[in-house]
Amino acid sequence: MEQAKNKHHQTRVFILFLIIILYLTSTSGSSSPETSQNRKHHFVLVHGACHGAWSWYKVITLLKSWGHNVTALDLAASGVNQKQALELNSISEYFEPLTEFMNSLVGEGERVVLVGHSLGGLAITYAMEHFPHKISVAVFVTAFMPGPTLNVSVVYQMVKLFFFVFVV
Repeated sequence: MEQAKNKHHQTRVFILFLIIILYLTSTSGSSSPETSQNRKHHFVLVHGACHGAWSWYKVITLLKSWGHNVTALDLAASGVNQKQALELNSISEYFEPLTEFMNSLVGEGERVVLVGHSLGGLAITYAMEHFPHKISVAVFVTAFMPGPTLNVSVVYQMVKLFFFVFVV
């Protein structure tokens, strides 16, 4: 019972966090309140390690009910993606579905809200570095956020060790 109560609390906190992000992204750069209130966003949800796009099903339902466009991706070797974990030679291969999606955004001025959880934080960081003009804001939900001491190489080695110890 306590575990279910804790999970429900985490869901409510996350939804409140999304509402705050929506407010901040809708008011930034807008000259009139009418324009900012009617503005809809395109959310790109990136799952964490050992998950898939399915892990976002509650958030997808909520955001779509508010009229937003939502894309939840399966990174390589995750969810319904056909690639196997041992076939991945680099972290950029793991990010390929996100990279392909970002490349497919062709609308001038089309910018997305990237949301990454866990290892998805590395994926959205990668996208931020390669597609800064296509991203309005990035949200790290208990996610890896690379910096001076935690870079992609260190995390990739940790992930390889995890797969070797627990999967193989």
